[in-house]
Amino acid sequence: MERPTILLAVERESESYMDALERAGFAPTTFVGDTVASQFDLAVIDCERGEELATTLYAALHAANVPVLLLLGEGMDLPRGLGANSDDIALKPLPSDALVYRLQALLIRTGRHLPFESSDWASSEGLSTAPIAGEGHVVSVFAPKGGVGKTTVAVNVAVALRQQTRSEVLLFDADVGVGNVTSVLDVPYRMGLADLADSPPEEWTDAAFEQTVSTHAESGVRVLTWGTDPAQSERVTVDLLLAALRWARNHHSYVLVDNHPGYDDRTMAMLAVSNEIFLVLTPEVGALRNSAQFLELARELGLGGVVRVIVNRANHGIRLEDMSTTLRLPIAATVVSSGPKAVIASNEGKPIVTKFPHEKISDDLHRVARLISEPDTAPAHAPAVTARKWWTRFGTRASNA
Repeated sequence: MERPTILLAVERESESYMDALERAGFAPTTFVGDTVASQFDLAVIDCERGEELATTLYAALHAANVPVLLLLGEGMDLPRGLGANSDDIALKPLPSDALVYRLQALLIRTGRHLPFESSDWASSEGLSTAPIAGEGHVVSVFAPKGGVGKTTVAVNVAVALRQQTRSEVLLFDADVGVGNVTSVLDVPYRMGLADLADSPPEEWTDAAFEQTVSTHAESGVRVLTWGTDPAQSERVTVDLLLAALRWARNHHSYVLVDNHPGYDDRTMAMLAVSNEIFLVLTPEVGALRNSAQFLELARELGLGGVVRVIVNRANHGIRLEDMSTTLRLPIAATVVSSGPKAVIASNEGKPIVTKFPHEKISDDLHRVARLISEPDTAPAHAPAVTARKWWTRFGTRASNA
């Protein structure tokens, strides 16, 4: 697969943007007067370069169906005629790593492939010497259909992972507007990412994110949530979520992300930057159909190789063999149904694995955690995780502005 081409028409930061984009697998080109707009997959226009240039260049790109990321200065209005549904807008200053993530999200939204499908351009020597800020392993827990026990799996796998490794584990509630792991796990709520939304990106520092974290006293799992008030959910942007995830990865060995069950920009960005995706479903026709649709999308976007299928309430319903055939993936792990015990644990704000440690459901949840903590000893029926060397390193490279 060819590297996505990017046209950069920016006032400043051209060199740092070029370097970051090249390391992320893009092929950037700086704008000059005779540049042919139709030759590019995406474009970045700094509107502070002048309204006439921005308008003329945008018209040429729009005519060629090239999605555009428009950069606006502080207090600047969007020039008339600019901005379509396929475009994106960002406020300056925009750090180079944030630019990369915004362009990756733009690729996802327009149904195009992310560049990590092809890593031949990057040499092993170059990767081994690249500066890396952190190595935290990020696992996104996702379900395209609600009600399948996604949050229960995320919470209990995070606690089981902490028990197995004694490493720093962060549970990240990114189910913006709906989810709230603090209602399942008894942790004191301090702040959420929504409380940082009014701050400029340069104030999204390590100290700021640390202020939003609570700790589950019994297990030691740290919890970061988007917030609790659905009315504030729109304030939690893709940029803020990605900045929080970069901080989380830089300061924890493992990050479990509980994602929203949908395909909005925020969720797709979280999935795109994860090392693995745990697809949770139940052995029911609706959940199976929705999961099959998601896997088709994931394969189109180059994410299919990092998906593991986790079947919850697996002791009834559609046979596992039939589910595997439909999904065209092996079943990586199963979790039995234990409705009353799950309800009791949830009502008390305790993880199942600590409330009922000797039950079969707890054993199953620990096996799910071992897919992460002991990947080399994963069961033979678990799918192999496709290596994404450069993507993983770039995702952990950036530090917060």
